[in-house]
Amino acid sequence: LGSSSSVPFTSIFSQLFMTVVVPLIIGQIVRRYIKDWLERKKPPFGTISSCVLLMIIYTTFCDTFANPNIDLDKFSLIIIVFIIFSVQMSFMFLTFLFSTRNNSSFTPADTVAIIFCSTHKSLTLGIPMLKIVFMGYEHLSLISVPLLIYHPAQILLGSLLVPTIKSWMVSRQK
Repeated sequence: LGSSSSVPFTSIFSQLFMTVVVPLIIGQIVRRYIKDWLERKKPPFGTISSCVLLMIIYTTFCDTFANPNIDLDKFSLIIIVFIIFSVQMSFMFLTFLFSTRNNSSFTPADTVAIIFCSTHKSLTLGIPMLKIVFMGYEHLSLISVPLLIYHPAQILLGSLLVPTIKSWMVSRQK
C-alpha cells in the first residue's frame, strides 16, 4: 500500500513479560514457601479474585465509555455484539465437534472442559495486553470494546448452555 510502520517488539515483549510472566513466577515461588500456612488459614482467594476481576472490568468500562473520542453508534455496537456471540458459539461448536469425533479419546467430561476452557478468554490478560501493545493510541477505548463484550458473552453463553451440555454429558456417560 506504499506505507510502512515500525513496531517496538522488544519494548512490547519486555512489558508483557513484566506484566504477565514475572507476577506468575513470583506467585509460584512464594506459594511454595507459604503453601502450608495458606492451607491452614484458607484466605478468601476466590472472593479476592472476583473483586479484582470486577474492578478491572469496571475501570475498563469507565475508561472506554468516558472517552469523548469514542465514536460508536448503537447500530455498530449491536453488530459487534452479534458478531462476538456468533464467533463464540462457532468456537464452542467447533471444539465440541473436534472433541467428539469417532477417533477421539476424550471422555464426555473432557469434552465439556475443552468446550469451556478453550474458548474462554479473560479481561485480566486481554486489557493489559491491549494497553501495552496500543500504548498512546488515541482509539484504545474503541479497540477494547470487543473484549469488553466478549467476556460477558462467554459467561452468558456458558450459563445458558450448562443444562444442555449437562444432559448431553449424563446421557453419554450412561
